[in-house]
Amino acid sequence: MAAPDIWSDDGFSLESLTVVVNTEPYRPGQISATGLFDEDGVTTITVSVELRGGKLSLIEPTPRGGPGETVDDESRTRIPFDVDHYQRDDSILADEVQGVRAFGTENQLETLRERVERKAQRHARDLTMTLEHQRVGAIKGIVTSKSGTVLHDLYARFGLAVPAAVSLELDVDSTLVTGLWQDVVYALEDELDEPYDGLHVFTGRDFHKALWQHKSVRETFVFNDAVVLRQDVPDVFQWGGATWERYRTGAKATSDLGAPYIAADEARVVPLGVPDLFLTRFAPADYEETVNTLGLPFYAKQWARQDGKGRHLQVQTNSISLCTRPGVLRKLTLT
Repeated sequence: MAAPDIWSDDGFSLESLTVVVNTEPYRPGQISATGLFDEDGVTTITVSVELRGGKLSLIEPTPRGGPGETVDDESRTRIPFDVDHYQRDDSILADEVQGVRAFGTENQLETLRERVERKAQRHARDLTMTLEHQRVGAIKGIVTSKSGTVLHDLYARFGLAVPAAVSLELDVDSTLVTGLWQDVVYALEDELDEPYDGLHVFTGRDFHKALWQHKSVRETFVFNDAVVLRQDVPDVFQWGGATWERYRTGAKATSDLGAPYIAADEARVVPLGVPDLFLTRFAPADYEETVNTLGLPFYAKQWARQDGKGRHLQVQTNSISLCTRPGVLRKLTLT
């Protein structure tokens, strides 16, 4: 009697493994955790951003029953972006499961499945961090790879100049930081030219500490919330009508890139509550089974090695994260 083929079990199919890596709870990064980016799947490997030349404007009143005001058609431009493909290849050798399953039986099938799923989930966690790095790039206006290769220069693609960095002069005790910060807010509002729900600032560690400890900033808490001044530097605090959050890259991620996701002496400002300002789109995997299907965050697949010594394992994501109006993004510096 032939031994049962445990690898043909439904638990090892593309669909089942893909479900596993997408339902596995993971720890998203801080930008992902804010829900800043609108996520959706697409059926293509290219997404387009449509620019409309029209501006917000008031409408002149006209007599009731008469003709209304007319305007020229808006000019529209489509800018295509190729969705980036990230893939991790691995394998499960026969020796890894030696002694786990008695030859010719399936009574230890769950152990084998767990081994495959555990490897797939580990790679999915790395891809999750890759997605977070992609989103950090989007709030900077330039999305790069791990090696520093520029994948999407949003300023160049939209034909915009990079906004000049603004120093809050936190190294000077006499600086009125509120005034400098308010100028940043005004410039951002002029560029945005529509309502928003607030501002979120992701800060590097040195910038964050210097802002919290600056005399003019601490004085604002003396009258409003003096209790917080007795704390150590909080990771998140409200000041100047914005949420300031220290961005923690972590030692491993910093080591991988040679630098933190957000530089220690910088901060990045983003507006909240603006529809379609920050987007993440997931495209289908490059498998026959997924052609023209709606993209998912992760895909996982296994298949036999030609030498019969184990299985190949592959986990991938096909994603792009964009700021559709990079002119509103602002970079702050400590000095």
